[in-house]
Amino acid sequence: MPELKTKDPKSTFDLKPTCFGNDAGSTGLSFVLKGGIRMFAPYSFLMRIEMKSENEIWFHYTYGLVRVIGRKLGLIYTLTISHVLGGVRPTDPDDPCRDEIEVTQIVFEDAIEEKNLVVDK
Repeated sequence: MPELKTKDPKSTFDLKPTCFGNDAGSTGLSFVLKGGIRMFAPYSFLMRIEMKSENEIWFHYTYGLVRVIGRKLGLIYTLTISHVLGGVRPTDPDDPCRDEIEVTQIVFEDAIEEKNLVVDK
């Protein structure tokens, strides 16, 4: 009797990096900052995206800068310019895809703080 071949549940084709989420219908990007702070940044405020190196991407918004830092971030850049990326977060420590792509830090720099402006309340 022939043996039935089953798909290995831990096949490398099924593995997905934990550092990003796909969402083609999103109106912007969500970021998870240090301390678990979540930030949503609408595309309407996005001015440009710069891939500074394969280890750093800068998202320039009218109100500030989001820097995504890690290793081998080309896929995040590609998915972002295709409007397929829904969000970016630091890579989980046990992520099986860590050798292929890794986000170690996400930093938000407020445009007002960058210019050292004082705002009266």
